[in-house]
Amino acid sequence: MNAPLLEIRDLRVGFPIADRMALAVRDLSLDVMPGEAVGLVGESGSGKSVTALAAMRLVAHPGRILGGSIRLGGDDILALDERALRKVRGRRMAMVFQDPQTSLNPAFTIGQQLLDTINAHRSLTPREARAEALEALAMVGIPAPERRLNSYPHEFSGGMRQRALIAMAIACRPQLLIADEPTTALDVTVQAQVIALLRRLARDLNLAVLFISHNLELVAELCDRVVVMYGGMAMEAASVEALFSAPKHPYTRLLRQCVPRLEGGQERLLSIDGAPPVLGQMPPGCPFAQRCPDALARCRSDEPPSRQLDGHSVACWVAT
Repeated sequence: MNAPLLEIRDLRVGFPIADRMALAVRDLSLDVMPGEAVGLVGESGSGKSVTALAAMRLVAHPGRILGGSIRLGGDDILALDERALRKVRGRRMAMVFQDPQTSLNPAFTIGQQLLDTINAHRSLTPREARAEALEALAMVGIPAPERRLNSYPHEFSGGMRQRALIAMAIACRPQLLIADEPTTALDVTVQAQVIALLRRLARDLNLAVLFISHNLELVAELCDRVVVMYGGMAMEAASVEALFSAPKHPYTRLLRQCVPRLEGGQERLLSIDGAPPVLGQMPPGCPFAQRCPDALARCRSDEPPSRQLDGHSVACWVAT
């Protein structure tokens, strides 16, 4: 069996609150295999984006990676100095952020920003770099790339800006693409186009993808496996087929019920009672116990270990 491209083990990320470090990610483990797309899903505040930033070693001060390991192709990301990290970011793994409006510099053309990215990681002549920039724009479906190289971000629609960011991410041919809520600011039609684009690029470039979203339906369209997070922990992990056909964790089941369905039969949009725990105010036991309709007394006192159940990895005392 192939080794994971991205291997995260027992990751702990904290932020200072008052006089202590509050954990935003707690003992999280996940793998992304070469050419595989893995979805990381959960409500806002569940630790998804912090996990992605940790994988890139981009957790902003005063946040810190407190423990665990992160390996890319067997290399220890946490052991690299800043010079070595610059060679990894962009070249071996790249990230697409959720807001294309703020991720592009409005003072520079799309072409200049794309060329800066290419020149930072690849030793090419100006002619070669321009050819690579044009190819990247064409690959993400931007029409008339020769003309669009000279456009400024404000001249692009939201969907076009997101495509430009994806072009920058793939221009240096990374092995791993991390997409952090890349469809959040887009309408439903453009969301579908971006997902189709990511799926095609993953296939054509043999990209591994870590796709972060709160939308299970989008994850189902793109991913092979899913990790469901809540309160900084992995609640459940399984293949897309297994997770959608027979979710084991109560949180996963409730998340699925919150997704609107086109086929009808759902009179009103369901929601999960209560709110996610606030950073620094994590209750004892299972982080979901306060909102879980199936919770036992043990759930509110003892943190559940992850266990294997019918092909799922699930952290739950009551899952069967």
